Amino acid sequence: MKKISLAFCLFLLIGSVTAQIQKNDWLIGGSTKFSSNKTADIKTSMFEFSPNAGYFFSNNFAGGLRTDINSVKVEDEDAVSSILISPFLRYYFLPSDNKVNIMLDGSFGFGSTSGLGETISQSGFAFAAGPAIFLNKHTALEFTLGYNSIKYEDDPDRSNTFTVGVGFQVHLLGSKK
Repeated sequence: MKKISLAFCLFLLIGSVTAQIQKNDWLIGGSTKFSSNKTADIKTSMFEFSPNAGYFFSNNFAGGLRTDINSVKVEDEDAVSSILISPFLRYYFLPSDNKVNIMLDGSFGFGSTSGLGETISQSGFAFAAGPAIFLNKHTALEFTLGYNSIKYEDDPDRSNTFTVGVGFQVHLLGSKK
């Protein structure tokens, strides 16, 4: 009986969520991404952490700055790490009174990669989309599917990757409600 009562109270709490995605609100959070790739007999894995901060310029539309910190490990070689600073734009498609919303996020950034005895400049863009599940009016759990494209200095080819990510965003009230 206690479990049923607890589940009912949790349902009522989550059911009354109103997201903070209005003009003048703020978002602070981040995500993690993991990807794995196999080309011929070479296996590569990548782990990325991306903290961000943004501001809602209008209802459902935010812009901000993200730092992508990642590590790439190619089988039987040392890891290579990189940092990319990226302005981003993000749009939530549903009204703020929905506890589940759909968002689209795009960014373009510049940075560098270090490893194997050298440092190389890079630039790239990324897109990600997925559901933002508002656990309460200030916290959203996000699941994303994404696409990244990176261009390294002096390399004619681009590195293109599909990603799966999970992250949290804290939405801070800035608007007058």
